[in-house]
Amino acid sequence: MSKPVLRNIILIVSVLAVSALLFIVFYGGRSAGRSFEITVNGRMYGTYALDKDITVDVDGLCTVSVKDGAVSVIDSACSGKDCVHHKPISMSGERIVCLPNGVVIRVTGDGVDAVI
Repeated sequence: MSKPVLRNIILIVSVLAVSALLFIVFYGGRSAGRSFEITVNGRMYGTYALDKDITVDVDGLCTVSVKDGAVSVIDSACSGKDCVHHKPISMSGERIVCLPNGVVIRVTGDGVDAVI
């Protein structure tokens, strides 16, 4: 093999190894959440279990729904509605954020919430 081909192979293997390591660091330590908390403008609004199907109206800012152990925003007073289009979350540490309304929904549980 020529030196440029060998260098390219080494580069590709290195990039794949770093990608795999980053995937394990960011996604490997997560576990299924047991509850979720809602904060509005940095203040705790409430904590709810993920094992019951419920709907929560957050002061008219948005409507949060729990179905089959996953939480999602089903309606929002904001104009962009990015939070409504976000996929449902169920793993510890995942978040849905509605910046215009200042609402943050974070799944909590026994797993790792952050990797430092």
